[in-house]
This record gives sequence, C-alpha cells and structure tokens, in this order.
Amino acid sequence: MLSHFFNSETSAAKQLTVAVQNLGWPDVVDIILVALVIFQVIRMVKGTRSGQVLLGLCVLGVTYSLASTFELLTLSYLISYFISSLFLVLVILFSSEIRRGLARAGRFSFSKNKSMLLEAINDVVRSSFFMAEKRTGALIAFERHVSLGEYVDAGAKLFALVSDRLLLAIFNTHAPLHDGAVIIQDGRLAAAGCFLPLLPSEDHISQFFGTRHRAAIGLSRETDAIIIVVSEERGLVSLVRDGDVEVMMGAGMLKDRLMTHLGLETAKKKPKGRK
Repeated sequence: MLSHFFNSETSAAKQLTVAVQNLGWPDVVDIILVALVIFQVIRMVKGTRSGQVLLGLCVLGVTYSLASTFELLTLSYLISYFISSLFLVLVILFSSEIRRGLARAGRFSFSKNKSMLLEAINDVVRSSFFMAEKRTGALIAFERHVSLGEYVDAGAKLFALVSDRLLLAIFNTHAPLHDGAVIIQDGRLAAAGCFLPLLPSEDHISQFFGTRHRAAIGLSRETDAIIIVVSEERGLVSLVRDGDVEVMMGAGMLKDRLMTHLGLETAKKKPKGRK
C-alpha cells in the first residue's frame, strides 16, 4: 500500500511539473482570478459561523483524500455519499453570505442625493455625541449597496428628512421606538423601531458587548451597512462595519469615517488668493 502511495505521489509530481512548464498567460490569469474569488470568500466568512463550517469542509476533504489513498472503503463511501449532496448543503449553510454577495453584485445606484446624505451625516454625528454625553443609547444604520428593506418593513416607516431633533426624539427613553434601530436610506430616515439580527450568544465576541452592539455586529455581518452605536453605559460612540467595532474619538472622526464609507469626498477648502 505504501509503495502505491509513493508511486502515485511521484506521478502527481511529474504531472505538476509538466503542467507548470506548459503554463501560458491565459492560465496565469485564470489562476489569479480563482485566487481572488477564494480570497473574497475567505474574507466574507472570516470570524463567522460559516467560516468554521468552511474549515470543517476543508478537513472533510483532506480526510476523504487520505481515506481514498489508503483504501479505507467504508470511510470513503460515507464521505462520498455526503459529498454527493454537498451543493445543497452549501446553499443552506451559506444562504446569508450568498444573498449578501448577490445583492452587492446586482444592485446599482444610478442616482444619489449627495447633499441630502451629507446633511443626514451631519445630523447623525451631532445627535450621536449629544446622546453619548447624556448617556442615551442609540442604534443608527446607513444602508449602502445591500438593501435593508426587510428591516424597514418590520419597523415603523417614516421616510422623513433626517434631523438631529428627530433622532433625539426617537431615542428618548420615554419614546415608544427608542429600543429599536433607525435605518437611513439614500439620506432619508426610512424607519425607526427596527429590530436587527442579533449576534449569536455562542459567538465569543458577544461577552464583551451589550444588545445594541450585538445587533450592530449581526447586521454588519449580514449586510454591508454602516452602523453607529451609542452606548448608554459607557457614553461612547462606535462605528460598526463588516463585523468590526471602532470607537470614535470625536465628531470629526465619525464624520470622516461616514463620508469615506458612504462614498462622499471631503470638501477641500480652496485657499484664498491675495488681493
């Protein structure tokens, strides 16, 4: 059996050598594109439960290869039976990631009211740090390419102009909508009182954050939204994106991050000429 293993390994090495020698530029481009796809998939599932599942599938593939090499018939049969329905299993396990990727690829925004979005950013920044000073909790999500329509539909639809006074009124602790999140679409306050997908309690990150942060991280892993969290316990303002939490050290920092992630360029002041 060992001689068969070494012979097959030698044959594989020869085939690999021949393949490398016959490589052309289309093959190199093909390899680079496949590597980019694999990199994006790993980046998408990194730190999530799907990432652990993907690692488990890799281990399963290595196990199947070893079982076939050493002629472990029963183990090979069981794994091959599972692999035959692997496509369906992958669709079920990675449904949220697939939905997120397709939404990014298929949704295009042909027009954006940048002035309205800029005003919304200014009002969100002002109200966020005011609420942080008063220890009032808040959760504000900016929609980007992936639609947040399902969360808007489940909340109280407003479709109002964003203003700091409106945000302060919504997140007032005596207001009926203060527990949920506010969702901003194309510079307008689409809905309030929206409930976002919570990060699973078994996730190791959960123990360090409260409900608002867990909801923000959960939404950022499901979509590409930018979420602002105001902590009533610590009086801090945080920005959550792609599962990462960054504490904002001031209003200028938060505005700069929002403008960058939402595709707005900071206006550059032109130097005044001397008379």
